[in-house]
Formats: sequence, structure tokens, C-alpha cells
Amino acid sequence: MSVKKFIAISQRLYEVKEYYEIRETLSVDWGIFFRNYLNDFLMLPLSIEQNFIYYIPFVSGIILSGGNDLSIFNNNTLSARRDDFEIKLIESCIKHSIPILGICRGAQLLAHYFNSNLISCKNHVGIHEIQQGDEVFLTNSYHNYAIDKLGNNLISLANSKDSYIESFKHDTFPIFGIMWHIERDKGMINDGIFNEWLKMIKERI
Repeated sequence: MSVKKFIAISQRLYEVKEYYEIRETLSVDWGIFFRNYLNDFLMLPLSIEQNFIYYIPFVSGIILSGGNDLSIFNNNTLSARRDDFEIKLIESCIKHSIPILGICRGAQLLAHYFNSNLISCKNHVGIHEIQQGDEVFLTNSYHNYAIDKLGNNLISLANSKDSYIESFKHDTFPIFGIMWHIERDKGMINDGIFNEWLKMIKERI
């Protein structure tokens, strides 16, 4: 029996006030997603209190998941802590050529890291129309901030009907961002971008 590789995934930070504690959480949708689309890999949830450097030899790719606003939009402790942790993840992945896939908040953080312009937006919660090349498809949308203009070395892959950037990749590093939630309903109606990221992971193994 072959040993499965790991794909790491960052988690949402959540304050449970009745227990006076901070928790890291993932939707069960991600477990279902791994079972359906990443069955050759094991899901490895990351903790902000663990040094990622020790995981590098075992990790084939990383997903920056959704949840929490970026600290540039919501200046609270949890957003800042998560930003700091995930920026270190991005820098480690670039250094070690580990493919990254940012989902919603994760895509926003990648865009921000590469000096893109993000602004508040309306009507991006619910079913959403996406233009990818000559193809138009409907998918889910759960964000209140959008990528208005991409920064250096980022290439647009898909746009919303109101002209915001819904997906992108880096022109050099194996880095992709998707603003819709691939782990939720209608998230994999169009899977071309996800498969391009996955192909880079498999080429690296």
C-alpha cells in the first residue's frame, strides 16, 4: 500500500466567548472535498501555533482557506494573527516551490501580498456569474471584498460579470487564487483552474 502525501490547509480563527478561548476550525465541506477530489492525499490542517518549517518535507501543496476578513479591512486581533501566519506560509511555499491555492479569503491574501488592489463590493453573496475565457458559468460567492486590479506578476484567469477578478495565477510561482468556494455547492462546476494547480502538485511529487 503506497503512502499518501499531505496537502496542508489553513484554518479559520474563531473566538468562543462562552469558553474564553480561541479555536481553529474547518468546515466539514473540506473533508468531503478531499474525499471526492483529492483522494490521493491526506488533509493536514495547520495551526497558527505550529512552525510550518517542520511540515515542509511532508507537504505537497497548501490551500489557504476562507473565513475571517483580512486585517486591512477588519483590524482585529484574529485577522492580524491569521494574516501574519499565512504570509509566512506564502513565503515558505515560494522558497520551497510548494504549490498554493487560495480560496476566497486565501485568494484575497495572495492578491494583497502581490500588491493588488482590493475594495469592498456588493452583490457577491449567493449564486454568481463567472467569465473564464469564452465560457460563462454560475458558481457560489460569499465575499464582501473584491479584487479590483491585480498586482505585479499576477495573471487574471476569470472575472465576475461586474468586472472584478475572480481567479488568477502567478506568472512564475505555482500560485493560484479562486474567489468562489470550491468546497461548497456549485464550487466545482468549472474545475480547470483547480486541475492546473493539482497538476503542478503531482509533477512535484
